[in-house]
Amino acid sequence: MGKRYLYLDTFASVRVASDAALASAARAYIMEENFELVHSTMNLMELSSWPKRWPEVVSFLCSVPFCIARNTENITALEVACYPNELTALPIGFCSSDHSFSADELRDAIYLHLKGKIANFTREYRGSNKETLQSILSKKKSFLPEKSGKYSSVEKQMFMQSSVLSMLFTDHGDFLRSTLASALAEGRKEVINIERFKSFYIQALAIFVEYYIQKKDGKPSDMGDILQLSLVPYVDLAVLDNERNNLVQRFNRDGLFPGPLRACSLSDFSSMITR
Repeated sequence: MGKRYLYLDTFASVRVASDAALASAARAYIMEENFELVHSTMNLMELSSWPKRWPEVVSFLCSVPFCIARNTENITALEVACYPNELTALPIGFCSSDHSFSADELRDAIYLHLKGKIANFTREYRGSNKETLQSILSKKKSFLPEKSGKYSSVEKQMFMQSSVLSMLFTDHGDFLRSTLASALAEGRKEVINIERFKSFYIQALAIFVEYYIQKKDGKPSDMGDILQLSLVPYVDLAVLDNERNNLVQRFNRDGLFPGPLRACSLSDFSSMITR
């Protein structure tokens, strides 16, 4: 039996860890349900801005089996390596249950990263965050719905195809060129199945729904939330803030994502584990 993964976004992690009763209930739930708690570099980046919360979150993290998921670009690289098959398991960089480190050793290691590599990376990331958002928003005017103010299924498909392939091209141009050449040589109509690249597909879908359909203005911090969505297709349960959970539930309700996504809000999670 494979590992089961529970992902708490940064908001949920802080709220759970800072409430003793909720942390105890979450700890019991994780152990009883044989979950491993998933954390990501993006979680650590966001946590680096809240040093007062470090002791609570890090202590909670080290009190249960936990793992650090690989960054989005690493997940995508493995999706590319698996193509045309589907990547089914969450790519993990570190898993506490695979080692014999004590809780104190794990805490020291996380603190070291928060103060060093994560802090430096966070400063660089914030600089590019605003540029990324502006680039996304600048394209809205050139991709307006043709009829009645609503995007058709064909227009949605065009957006997704263009966006996912553009995202892939940055680091995987050779893969795209060779795959396209093979498809043309074999006379296949479906050149590249973009649904195989779930880490990028869910990000592009979030951008389309929030900025193009819902016409949100957006804010730089949205980019971190969108990046974290790349983990959701690969975990057994994701606990997200209300805005992102509502977005994922819309994906499920309207059949926008290739498969069902398992997510809930923090309030739903709290009710689930304290019954």
